[in-house]
Amino acid sequence: MICPKCGNDQLITTNSRPTSKNTQTWRRRQCLKCRFIFTTHETFDLSHLTVIKKNGKKVKYIRAKLYSGIYEAYSSLKKMDRGDAGLLAEKATQDIERDILLSGIIQIKSQQIKKMVQNYLKSHRYGAYLHYLSYFSYSK
Repeated sequence: MICPKCGNDQLITTNSRPTSKNTQTWRRRQCLKCRFIFTTHETFDLSHLTVIKKNGKKVKYIRAKLYSGIYEAYSSLKKMDRGDAGLLAEKATQDIERDILLSGIIQIKSQQIKKMVQNYLKSHRYGAYLHYLSYFSYSK
């Protein structure tokens, strides 16, 4: 970590706390050289995760793909505001990523991720679950 103002790497953490149901850590940092104070947010790192597609091809995990599928399911609900859909999709993405991280696996099949999303949506918002299922039935 370096200071965004002067580029110095001598920093101290002045305050730290968990946020978003312990899926992120908020930290207040201060540069020892120029005394500039700034905030950082730390999240899960799943860059080590490899996703195995249906055809056997292995690709790196991309968070945006997971989020966008969940967001589309929520945003297609009647009377769902885009902002609310974004918040719900972010929470779902964080919860699913936490489950993947806690499982300790380094390779996961795309069908397993799909099943995790379906189970999550089914238990939290059944209408979004149905929209998610319909997306996969039309995308074949």
